[in-house]
Amino acid sequence: MFRKKFILLTSLVLIAALSACNLPSGQAEPTPTPDIEATVQAQLELMFSPTPPAPQDTATPEFTSTPEFTPTPSVPTVTVSVNTNCRTGPSTQYDLVGGVNVGQSAVVAGKSTSTGYWIINNLNGSGTCWLWGQYATVSGNTANLPEYPVPPTPTPSPTPTLAPPAPVNNLTVNKVCILAIPGVYNYTGDLNWEDKSDNEDGFNIYRQDVLLTSVPANTTSYPIHAIPLAAGTPLKFGVEAFNAAGKAAIKEVTFSCP
Repeated sequence: MFRKKFILLTSLVLIAALSACNLPSGQAEPTPTPDIEATVQAQLELMFSPTPPAPQDTATPEFTSTPEFTPTPSVPTVTVSVNTNCRTGPSTQYDLVGGVNVGQSAVVAGKSTSTGYWIINNLNGSGTCWLWGQYATVSGNTANLPEYPVPPTPTPSPTPTLAPPAPVNNLTVNKVCILAIPGVYNYTGDLNWEDKSDNEDGFNIYRQDVLLTSVPANTTSYPIHAIPLAAGTPLKFGVEAFNAAGKAAIKEVTFSCP
């Protein structure tokens, strides 16, 4: 670019000089007009003046909003991802006194680092209870929460002593005598009794003082399968209630055919 400008300016100067040389003889050499001198001078200054840098497009800086400060809750709270029981201590050995359901929030009063439990204000009553931390999410500063000692395991209630069941009452037989051959009958029918206890595990059925079978608790009848016996032969049945503590007295009934 500079070279082109230099050549152009040189050409202008030569043209001006040649024009002066071609003037008619006898005339005085004209003095270059101020306009030509000014033009040449201006072109020289333009050529040798440093070219100013092109203006840069400076983007307007975007406004960055100041992040809002979220204060840490002064009182820690807890929520759960699964409905969780709350007890008087850190295991199922302790009494169940409440719970936290999904969507609820409870105030955390303390912690038990060794057991992984949080001590919270009971949502279902007064005082505090122990919440298992497996499904818990605590929000807030827990550094200053007091450590709770593990309470003594509650003394289990004494198991009541199991007593043997009461004997059945009013044992009867609904006999059916079917003649098989002359002098021989098929002894059949039903045994029926009253269940007088509420703690039996079942009933033993005896025939001729030999254990025949057992039936479940709360049963009050038993079908007698056909037994061929000579006419007039006595047939004895007995019913005995039993449980883990023992057996009741056997109640018996005897019948014959016909």
